[in-house]
Amino acid sequence: MDYSAFVTANARAFLQARGIGFEELSQLACQQGFENAQVLLTSSPVHGIATVTSDIDLICICDHGVSAAQMATQIHGHGQHFELLPFAAADTERAFADLAQLAEHPLPLRLAGYHGWDAQHAVRRKYLERLVYAVDIRGGAPLISHLPAAAKVVATTDYDGFHQSHVCAWLALRAEEPGACHGYLINACLAAMSTLLSLGGWFLSNKKWILRRWNLAQERLPILEPQLASHLTRLSATLHTQPATESLAQLQEVNEALSVRLDTRATTAALDSQSLVLPRSTLMGAAGYLHGADGFSHLAAFGDAWTVPRRWAELPLLEQDHARHLLRSVRSGALGFSLAVEPAAAQPDLQHAAH
Repeated sequence: MDYSAFVTANARAFLQARGIGFEELSQLACQQGFENAQVLLTSSPVHGIATVTSDIDLICICDHGVSAAQMATQIHGHGQHFELLPFAAADTERAFADLAQLAEHPLPLRLAGYHGWDAQHAVRRKYLERLVYAVDIRGGAPLISHLPAAAKVVATTDYDGFHQSHVCAWLALRAEEPGACHGYLINACLAAMSTLLSLGGWFLSNKKWILRRWNLAQERLPILEPQLASHLTRLSATLHTQPATESLAQLQEVNEALSVRLDTRATTAALDSQSLVLPRSTLMGAAGYLHGADGFSHLAAFGDAWTVPRRWAELPLLEQDHARHLLRSVRSGALGFSLAVEPAAAQPDLQHAAH
């Protein structure tokens, strides 16, 4: 898939539809003091998913330093709403160099590094994603070479969201919360779609665009694996009508397929259906507030926690009270199901006992 041609064509079509040329974008940047900067058009216009109300997002790459407190400038002109944000070239280069290194880490460390990205970098995750597909007003996508590393990292994050929703759907089912179970199933299905899109090289963390991109990808872009894509499309269409147990069984098939494509079996056994389901689950901090069915909350320390299941096969066997307690722990932030692990906690064999 030639993403440079894809985003460039989208950008030109968008600007033509809005009656704006690249020269107007350059003049706008100059008026804001960025006459020597590289001006990039980004966000929904370059992805081909902009609507009539979409803003025109511009990023300016400057040779000089940019304050970490710099905020995006909101501008109204030519009958449009623009958002313009500068970044220093040195910060951008460092961000992509770090991203390339992060992409080579094992899955748990890759996740942890991306979760903590914003605290360590001037170019936050939100804009890092936008920069990869950004179109230079002089033509071309100058940062598209960073797409493979970025797609690998974002796909891992998408998969982690899928994993968490998958486990929570089981907990909600056993807790006899059908509405919550259905909600978690929807989230899991969307996260699986996003994972497959990211693996194909088209990533965007904003959830509101997942279904639109999914449908467009099947119509226009040869990036999705037909068999798995068809399976996910059918699952999405039947979530409202079939029993939750059937949807969960189908999600497990999706889980197996995605874990192979992410090559997670080479880094951790966490995703094998016969192995540990939650080897990375931890109680966050020393304690957390649990919201009870009686409408009150109480402070629960480690000692108050119920046993966390270690295998997928244990989830369908949970008693209702057990599942309810674990689900309340998740919702209160006392229990986490992310596959991420802090670097200091990593072990060569990637073994970890849940609290």
